[in-house]
Amino acid sequence: MRNLFIKIVLLLIISVSTNGQTIVDTLTFESRGSKLTGYFYPSRQADSPTLLFTQGFMDSGDIWNIGETLSKNGINVYQFDFRGCHNSEGKQGLMNSQEDLGAALIFLNSVEMIKKYGIDTENIIIGGYSYGGHMSMLYAIKHPEIKQVIGISGGDLGIFGDLVKSNPNLLKGYSDFFQSIKKPMGPVDFAFDNPIQELIDNQEYFYILKQVDSLSNVDVLLTGGLDDNVVSIEDYILPLYRALKENKAVKVECNVYQSGHSYKGVSDKLLTDIENWIKKE
Repeated sequence: MRNLFIKIVLLLIISVSTNGQTIVDTLTFESRGSKLTGYFYPSRQADSPTLLFTQGFMDSGDIWNIGETLSKNGINVYQFDFRGCHNSEGKQGLMNSQEDLGAALIFLNSVEMIKKYGIDTENIIIGGYSYGGHMSMLYAIKHPEIKQVIGISGGDLGIFGDLVKSNPNLLKGYSDFFQSIKKPMGPVDFAFDNPIQELIDNQEYFYILKQVDSLSNVDVLLTGGLDDNVVSIEDYILPLYRALKENKAVKVECNVYQSGHSYKGVSDKLLTDIENWIKKE
């Protein structure tokens, strides 16, 4: 990201779970001068791949125990709170979140991180859940150096923009929701009084479905839930899958689960599928 100011901040906390087996290091880095909080789950195996995983908009910490689970099975996992969300400083915005992903990748590629964790910088996968899934897919579109990306019910903010512009009730519902989660009462400090306006003003930039040709030579994993009424497979997942399939240069796998948006009851299967996809030959 142009003019991105990054300052690597040293390891703050090392904590070990009560069973003495799971290690999670709380690490911070800077994006545009704001300190972002993240959690690194180191693999115990040498030459492990590293998954940079971004959570959903309202999530923080180790969702589905993905960091704990994958790190025990030979995959480093780093999760962080986007700028302005939960334990990270700054203001939340769509463009800001894209910059944050770039800052996190620079952090993972730093000399300090390579030395401490033996990170293979040629084997870093980006991915995320819900909002994080969209941000990861969009980042891969804008940055051809990304070769592997995971979208867990990631959706498409371009399609979402069409929906809210055509449905005043939906627009009002989401606007009211964003107002309800503003800090200090909620977990998010927004960069804009009306967060949806940033999307409406820049909708084409965030429209994944219209930019799938830029994902050539990228390995993509998509997932969705049959009962998901937040990011439905009909509106979001299947259109993206079919568009990607038309691009013969893309390797795409799509897994559908009998679940809602939270993957309740199927999260173990989801994590196994993610692990197998990352480790596939």
